[in-house]
Amino acid sequence: METYLLIENGVVINAIVWDGNTEEWEPPNGITAAPLPQGSSAWIGWSYDGQNFTAPAAPAPTPKS
Repeated sequence: METYLLIENGVVINAIVWDGNTEEWEPPNGITAAPLPQGSSAWIGWSYDGQNFTAPAAPAPTPKS
């Protein structure tokens, strides 16, 4: 079993543990399941271009009052 990231419209929306072969389950229409690359910290909210995962931009700092 390994971790797969579920991607919709180029963005990781969920993560599952799956053997990648079980025919009883397949991603819903419009969702792609991509294996989490070994050593990667990609997770929900990351972008996926079909080959590479990219972390989301860091939030802008909050101004101090």
